[in-house]
Formats: sequence, C-alpha cells, structure tokens
Amino acid sequence: MAFSLWHLPLRVRSVFQRAADGSCRFAAARMLLAHSLSALRRPLIGFAALARDRRGMSAVEFGVAAPIFLGILMPVVDLGRAYSQQIQIRQAVQAGALYASVNMYNTGTWSTNVSSAVTNSTTLAVSPTVGSETCGCPNSTSTDIISHDTLSTCGPSNGGTNCSDGSRPGYYVTITGTLSYSPVMPYSILADPTTLSAQAVVRIQ
Repeated sequence: MAFSLWHLPLRVRSVFQRAADGSCRFAAARMLLAHSLSALRRPLIGFAALARDRRGMSAVEFGVAAPIFLGILMPVVDLGRAYSQQIQIRQAVQAGALYASVNMYNTGTWSTNVSSAVTNSTTLAVSPTVGSETCGCPNSTSTDIISHDTLSTCGPSNGGTNCSDGSRPGYYVTITGTLSYSPVMPYSILADPTTLSAQAVVRIQ
C-alpha cells in the first residue's frame, strides 16, 4: 500500500501530462483546420466580390457592341461619301456647261477651256470629256437631245429640215465628268471601284 501511495503522484502527473499533450494536439489540429478553412474562404470571397463588382462593365459592353455598330455605320458613311462626291461632279460639269454657254464655240482651244472649267471647279480628280459638236432637237418632253441632221445640213437655212415640233434644230455639245470611287469596305451594292459620272448637254448655237 505504501508503494502504491508513493507512486500515485507520479501516475496522476503522468495522466495529467497525457491529457495536456492531447489538449495541445487538439488545439493545434483545431488551429490547422481553422487556417485551412480560412485559406479556402479567401478565394471564394474574392470570387463573390468580383461577381458583385460592376466596375468596367460599360467598357466590356462597348467592346462587344462597337464592332456591330461600326459594321452598320460604315455602309452609311460610304454611301454618304459617294453621294457627296456625285454632287460635286455634277456641280463641276455644270461649271463647264456654264463656260460653254457663254463662250462662242470654236475648233481651237474651246474644248480645252471647257475641260479646265470642269477640273478647276472641284478638288476631286474629275476626268472631263467634251464631245463633238452635233445637230439635234429636243425630245417630246424636252429632257434630252436627239440627233437630227448633219452639221452641214442643220436646219432649213443649210438645206436641212426643222424639228418634229416645228422648231429650228440647234448645235449641241455634251460635257461629261467621271470619277473612280473606291469604298472603304466591299459591298454587294457598291463595286470597287465604282465610276461616278455626270453629264450636261449645252446648246452652243
């Protein structure tokens, strides 16, 4: 009995020591588990915050919509440029027709001067063409000139005849201006290049 009492404190201390060691191991395992859970929660929290963040959404939406918008806008811009240049060509040809109507026709530099009047009235690279003098009469709607007699027999005074409406035929010159237009993008409705042109018929006598 004395032996058992003598060793009792040692046994009690051993039991408490083992209990303390187990408690320490449990605490360490608990801390390790908490740390692991915290490490797992961090990416999840980041993903959740990223999902809630709306900054930069406008830039992303613009990046998606911009190509579609430009694809729709470019044909409108191209057709607008072509129409604008067509108007400028028509105005240049009208400038040449104005010169032809106020300056007496001759076989010398007259055609060259008419061409210069066309090219000098625009910044576009318009190619003018001045046709030969012809004898003609207005059509029934006065929208075009139809060929009548030859130059030497134009009108009754030269051995020819009057127009079908009884009016006297006249001498006419056709002025044409052309320009090659290349669209920014290829389209089925607009060839590359497309020839833009305008024409005017002027009575010179």
